[in-house]
Amino acid sequence: MSGGDALVEVKPPQGSSTSQLTVALNGKTVTEQLSADDTGKLRGVIKGLTEGENTLSVTASAQGRSASEARLVLTNYAQTGPILAGPLLAPYECRTVESNMGAPLDANCSATRRFDYFYRTAAGSFKPLADPLSRPSDLAQTTTIEGKKVPYIVRVDSGTVGRTIYRIAVLDEPTADSVDPAKYKPSAGWNHRLVVSFGGGAGTQYNQGVNQATDALADLQLSRGFAYMISTELVNGQRGNAVLQGETLMMLKELFVKTYGMPKWTAGSGGSGGAIQQLVITQIYPGLLDGLQPSLTFPDGSLHVADCRLLENVYKADLATWTNPKRAAVDGFTNGTCRAWDLSFVNTIVATNAAGCALKDTTKVYDPINNPKGARCTTADMRTNIVGRDPATGFARSPLDNVGLQYGLEAVNKGTISAEEFVLLNEKVGGYDKDGNPVPKRTVGDPLALQRAYESGLVNSGGGGLAQVPILHSRTYNDASGDIHSHERDLVVRARLQRANGRTDNQVIWVGPRTGYPLASLSLDVMTAWLDGITDDPAPLSIDKVVAHKPGTATDACFDVNGTRFNESPAYGATGICSALYPLHGEPRQQAGAPATNDISKCQLKPLVTADYVPTFTPTQWARLNTVFPDGVCDWSKPGVGQVALKGTYQKYGELN
Repeated sequence: MSGGDALVEVKPPQGSSTSQLTVALNGKTVTEQLSADDTGKLRGVIKGLTEGENTLSVTASAQGRSASEARLVLTNYAQTGPILAGPLLAPYECRTVESNMGAPLDANCSATRRFDYFYRTAAGSFKPLADPLSRPSDLAQTTTIEGKKVPYIVRVDSGTVGRTIYRIAVLDEPTADSVDPAKYKPSAGWNHRLVVSFGGGAGTQYNQGVNQATDALADLQLSRGFAYMISTELVNGQRGNAVLQGETLMMLKELFVKTYGMPKWTAGSGGSGGAIQQLVITQIYPGLLDGLQPSLTFPDGSLHVADCRLLENVYKADLATWTNPKRAAVDGFTNGTCRAWDLSFVNTIVATNAAGCALKDTTKVYDPINNPKGARCTTADMRTNIVGRDPATGFARSPLDNVGLQYGLEAVNKGTISAEEFVLLNEKVGGYDKDGNPVPKRTVGDPLALQRAYESGLVNSGGGGLAQVPILHSRTYNDASGDIHSHERDLVVRARLQRANGRTDNQVIWVGPRTGYPLASLSLDVMTAWLDGITDDPAPLSIDKVVAHKPGTATDACFDVNGTRFNESPAYGATGICSALYPLHGEPRQQAGAPATNDISKCQLKPLVTADYVPTFTPTQWARLNTVFPDGVCDWSKPGVGQVALKGTYQKYGELN
């Protein structure tokens, strides 16, 4: 717990009542901070915890017998964290002013908590409600999923927790009492369910991030009565560190429960980098999210797309040879997708000073000559508490590796590229140096970084908490346009779930046209029915229970531009309407022989043998291949180097070498 307080429930022992209980915190009576509820228990928020261990004791007195006592040790952490994720990122810049939260209160970018009110107009827009007790003439009404018709007024709770700026929006009917935060209680409009938004992108920013109170005004969720939460840290474009993002969600859930009460359930929502967060956080922090709605899914942040820059460099140097069909055969993606990866997010993986790490003070940014100890802007640098630092350089350990990788293996065996083109491609592709510059030598991953990425869960194995939640993917189909959000990623997640759990029936995949059909609304309706069934069932949570409560509409499907639904599952080699509308593609490592799970960052090696190839190589070509791969080529039948099981959930991190 954090912030100096804790939500506490006390159940009297048999034969006692709440009036006979005395509650003390560190020896000081705090019974008055709790009140009896209608179930015969004491409940409330205990304040005054000190940082570190605190002892909460309850004594039950009764006539004619000895008093009984219970004790509980409460460990309290600072409101700014950290709790599990390890030392705070530095350097670090605040963005409270840009987020209209005022000047920061401390070095950890804390801000004064505040509450703003907005209303929805009859014309369908949100406006500020300066006087929350007023009722404008153009105020709309909304009907929640529980059938309650209420004024469409929204209270937005803004503050900071764990250095993130959060916003919590919920329907409200303000009264003279409830506008006082100390007297606030949720109104009848809240349906007692919470949706958390996870933002996309992939960033390496050394700042707090910016949002506004209006960013939490999500009509889809609020109009139905859901509480809706956003956070600057829960935007993958800030930092691709799911350990820190999960800790942030944990602290925000604690704040939410202490303020609003326990939600019936909590669902995630968000696409691309927002999908990564939902999947990886649920694997390593089970219980924070009860249901997932990832759209434009990626399985995690280890996407191997740094390969694309290396391939693009080869293509651009010989445009006459590398025609679009040949590129597509090597990449697996449709034409333009690798180029889009190169132009968009490869820098966040390999470049050490890309965009100045989003620091205003660029003097703090790494430069190999002028500032060799400055902030380095790679994904690995956002995760130093997990992957560690190389003591020889002080740089973050990196799992990037392409040793033994045979780019274009499937293409040469199918005859799409020639034997000579295959050899040339692998001779020229190269790798990256420590500063992200392409070099002739292949990239060698750090052994500890590789192992730690797997055992921490930053690489999504499909295990952890993912076996006990409904997962409802929805995506617009973007493959044909060279968009990075390609459809095969849904099947990568499915393959990992199958390997980890022996089944995938808690996962549903929907695909629709790029424009036109609103899958988000349908997804929320289906997820609501699914989670209501699960939470209303008193049986212990299990994958069997999750699957038992699947609504009839929670099945794989695709939708055409008219919204017509076809209940078909995506699969390589499948025939049917969905496979014709939305064909699957691949990825460069899959075209090099990687398994469907595509989660091997560094492969184990085997000797080159001519039997692995359809074409016949000349003696000179074979000698050149052996020069490119002196230690052998990828043996995809074996686990990756350092590919170990998830070490555990809710792991705690410190500063690592």
